[in-house]
Amino acid sequence: DVCSACHPFYTGKQKAAETGGRVDKFNKRFAAIGKK
Repeated sequence: DVCSACHPFYTGKQKAAETGGRVDKFNKRFAAIGKK
């Protein structure tokens, strides 16, 4: 199991907050794959 802080999706999500919703949408899609 990967900790939330170490997970690349989590760091990407923080960047998405600065960029905007379009990146957040991508992160949500990526999260669905990561939860596998």
